[in-house]
Amino acid sequence: MMRGSAVTRPEEEEGLTKGTDFGCGKIAKVAVDNDAGRDGGRFMVALCAMALLIGLSGCTYNPLLGKWKIDQRTKETYVSYVDPLSTNIKKQTGNDTLEFDKNSIVVSGGPNAVTEDGIHYQVTELEGGNGTEVKIYQPRKDDPNNYDIDVLRVTPDGKSAHLETPSETAELKRIE
Repeated sequence: MMRGSAVTRPEEEEGLTKGTDFGCGKIAKVAVDNDAGRDGGRFMVALCAMALLIGLSGCTYNPLLGKWKIDQRTKETYVSYVDPLSTNIKKQTGNDTLEFDKNSIVVSGGPNAVTEDGIHYQVTELEGGNGTEVKIYQPRKDDPNNYDIDVLRVTPDGKSAHLETPSETAELKRIE
């Protein structure tokens, strides 16, 4: 058989049945020669898949992120310990705007804007399409290994939310 020429069907069958030349030798040689290329391709596919998984981990859609305005305060009570979010949204502070970011909350609208860092969220879809519950984990200043947890329920349309803290209950409206 000549290199570079077209292989006819009988030659191919003969090589396959006898285990010589085209049927085994050349294919095996091609497979050996291309192993490095295949491994590199497999490595790139695995690397891309791993990067995608890492990128998507913890990236659950959080409907709470963005700016919100306190539309109505429905409860404001005294408790012995108040977490920073509750402290900063009390009516007497004048603050009425909350901006939830990936790792922080900015409370503003009054004379003193406050940023709280180290925030974590837990997002849970409510049954029956009734919206989303978002738990806001705030590290305690005196013990960063413990968290204060406030709960927010966002409506299915994402335009309003109900905030519950130990001392505050408020209705929020999204600022477009």
